[in-house]
Amino acid sequence: MAQKAIFRLIVGSALALPIALGAEESFFKDRLPSIIKNIGNGFENSEGKEAIEAEAQNYSLKVANDAIDTAEENILNNTNFTYLDFTLGTDVFGISGSESQNKMEAMSVYRLYENENIFLFNQTSAVNFDSRTTLNVGLGVRHINDAETLIVGGNSFYDYELDSEHKRLGFGIEFITSIVELRANQYKAQTGTINHDGIDETTLDGNDLKLVANMPYFYSSNLFFKHSEFKDGVGYSTKADEWGIKAEVVPNLVLGVAQQKKSGRSAEIIASLNYSIPLGRRSKSEKQKQDGVWTTKLKPIRESLYKPVQRENRIIKKAIKLGVTVSGY
Repeated sequence: MAQKAIFRLIVGSALALPIALGAEESFFKDRLPSIIKNIGNGFENSEGKEAIEAEAQNYSLKVANDAIDTAEENILNNTNFTYLDFTLGTDVFGISGSESQNKMEAMSVYRLYENENIFLFNQTSAVNFDSRTTLNVGLGVRHINDAETLIVGGNSFYDYELDSEHKRLGFGIEFITSIVELRANQYKAQTGTINHDGIDETTLDGNDLKLVANMPYFYSSNLFFKHSEFKDGVGYSTKADEWGIKAEVVPNLVLGVAQQKKSGRSAEIIASLNYSIPLGRRSKSEKQKQDGVWTTKLKPIRESLYKPVQRENRIIKKAIKLGVTVSGY
C-alpha cells in the first residue's frame, strides 16, 4: 500500500508539473515543504504509510480541483460565455397536495457581439423534468440605454423534446429595470399529435406574460404575477394565473411560494426550490445581501444583459389518458 501511495504521489506530481510550473510557482515554496513535513511527522509517529497515503489523496484531489477551476476560468475568460450554470430543484412540492417533480437544468449564454448599447447572444439549455429531456437553442438581442438603467430585448427559440420528438418555436420580448421587469413569450407548435409510450400527445400553442417587482431583501427577491394560456387550435385550451414571491435566501438557493389558479381547478398554494451551481467566474464572485432600503431611483443593470432569457423551456402538451384530456409538460 505504501509503495502504491508513493507511486500515486509521483504520478500525480508529474501530471501536475506543467500546472505547477506555469500557474502555481508557490507549490515548490509552500505546498511541497508541507507535504514532506507531514510525511516526516508520520514516520516519527510510526504512521508513515498512512501519512504518505493521506498526502497522496489530498494532493491528487487538489490537483483535480485546480484543473477544474482552471478549465472553468478558461471557458469564461478566454471565450465569449457570459453565463454558465447547472440547476437542481423541485418545481412544485405538496403544500396543497401537489405532486413534487424534480428538475435538472444546464444553461449557457454566449456572446456573439457586444458594444456599449447592444448585446447579441446565443442561449442554449437542456432541462430534464418528469423523465423528459428538452433542448432549447435561441438567439437574442438586447439594447441598454446610455445610463444603463433600461434594457429592451427580443429573442427567438427552437425547442426539441428528445424522448418524444415534439418540436416548438418560441418568440419573446423583455423590458428590464432595477425596479420592475416585464416579459412576454409566444410559443408555436411545430409537430402535431405524437404517440409516446402508448399515449397520444399534442404540442400546444401558447403565450405567457410575467410582471416582476424587485424587492431589496435577501440576496435577491421579488413579487411576481404570471398569466399563461395554451391551446391546440381545435377547441381545447387551458389557462393559469399565478401570484407569488421568490427569494434567494442564501447564495444560489431560490425559494418560491405562489398561489396558482388553473382552468377548471380550485386555487392552490405551490412552491419551488432551486439550487444553482455557478461555474467559472460566477463561482468565485461573492454575492452581497441587499440593503433592505426601498427606492424609486433606477440603478445600473448592465449585468442583466448577460443573464438568460426567462421563458418556459419545457414543451406544454395535451394528452388523452383514460378518456380524460389533460395538459402538462
